[in-house]
Amino acid sequence: MFGLKNVKLVKELSNLKLQLKWLRFSASNNLKKARNDFLQEIAADNSFVREDLRIRAMVEEMLEKEFSPEIRNIKSYDFLVDSVVNKLKKNQLKSVPTIKDIK
Repeated sequence: MFGLKNVKLVKELSNLKLQLKWLRFSASNNLKKARNDFLQEIAADNSFVREDLRIRAMVEEMLEKEFSPEIRNIKSYDFLVDSVVNKLKKNQLKSVPTIKDIK
C-alpha cells in the first residue's frame, strides 16, 4: 500500500513536470512573439532613423561651412561627425524632463 502511494505521487509529479515544461515553453514562445512584434513595430516606424540622418546631414553641412569641403577627406571625418552628433543628442536628452522633475 505504501508503494502504491509512492507510484501515484511519482505519476502526479511527472504529469506536473510535463505541464510545467509546456507552460515554460509556451511562455517563452509568447515572449519571442511579443519581442518580434515589438521589433517589427520599431522597424516599421523609422522616424528616429530619419531624424538621425537629418541631424548627421546638418552636422556635415555645418562642418563644411565652418572649415572647407576638404574636411571630408580626413581620416577621422566620420568619427568627428559621430562625436558631434552624439554630443548634440546628449544635450537634447539633458533638456528632456524626467519623472523626478515633474514631481
